[in-house]
Amino acid sequence: MISLAWPMGLFSKRVATWLRILMTQVLYIAPLFWFMELAQNMAWRQVNGDWGWVFPESPYHWFSFGSLILWAGCVAMLWSLHFFWFYPRRVKVWTRIAIATVFTFAGEWFGGYMAANVFGHPLQVWPGSPLVYVHWCAMFFWMSNCIIYHLVTVDVVDLTPAYDAPPDEEAPAAQTA
Repeated sequence: MISLAWPMGLFSKRVATWLRILMTQVLYIAPLFWFMELAQNMAWRQVNGDWGWVFPESPYHWFSFGSLILWAGCVAMLWSLHFFWFYPRRVKVWTRIAIATVFTFAGEWFGGYMAANVFGHPLQVWPGSPLVYVHWCAMFFWMSNCIIYHLVTVDVVDLTPAYDAPPDEEAPAAQTA
């Protein structure tokens, strides 16, 4: 947690740690999520007969390289939640997954809304969805993405800092005779 009572050196060290790890995670995880998005959209098409979400301005229509920026934002959101909220408060894994799923679902809607209404270039659109930029069915995809994020960053590659590891058992005090 960041506190105003910290000395400036400790604050800047904490921010530098957050930024260093964020850049590493964006480099590795954002492309992984992008490929997962392609697989999820292809799976949606296999099950339902049409693409789940489309990219109106993409020449490919069912995927867009422009969505990588939203995936970088997703990784930044997940890392920030972990660094500033989940880890300091020791939030349990399934609670983390549930909270992160809601945040990322809302983030997808917000990113789609901003792209279409503020920047004038709609990114993703879910045909037939009342929310336009995301569908309620996407909760399942977001939950799977949050599980993958947790597994990759903590359990497989350890793209989190050393403080995330469980504390070592303290060595027993030396006995003097």
